[in-house]
Amino acid sequence: MKVAGFNDLNTTDARGKIAFSVFFQGCKRDCPGCHNPELQNPNGGKEITLDEIVARIRWFKRHYEAVVFVGGEPLEQPEALRQLLIEVNKLGLETWLYTGYEAHEIPSDITQRCSVIVAGEYRENLRTGIFPASSNQKIIDNRRVAAA
Repeated sequence: MKVAGFNDLNTTDARGKIAFSVFFQGCKRDCPGCHNPELQNPNGGKEITLDEIVARIRWFKRHYEAVVFVGGEPLEQPEALRQLLIEVNKLGLETWLYTGYEAHEIPSDITQRCSVIVAGEYRENLRTGIFPASSNQKIIDNRRVAAA
């Protein structure tokens, strides 16, 4: 899979939980005001295996409460995302997905494997300055469904 990098100690993208973040490389959306425009180019970043990423998460698992998938656009590499979700689910960590896709465009098996999804393109004219980043974005919190 193609990644731009990792954040080994993310405390912002999983709403205060300590998380490991995977930054997927490549995004075709080109949203004005994109938070990570350097991740849009699909030729950037580096190739890394799923096993390498999972090993890194496992090594530091005791420090994490969640794994965050951001980009770029994670859904432009759906099979890699799907496999990572399967492995992280086995570890018992929450999974957070940030995507420019609308909720109905996300494959159901990916939706079911995510604890929380922030869905919808970032729109600069709808910027909130809080969570989520623009008012059109929808939050799908599957933790509430699982708790019910």
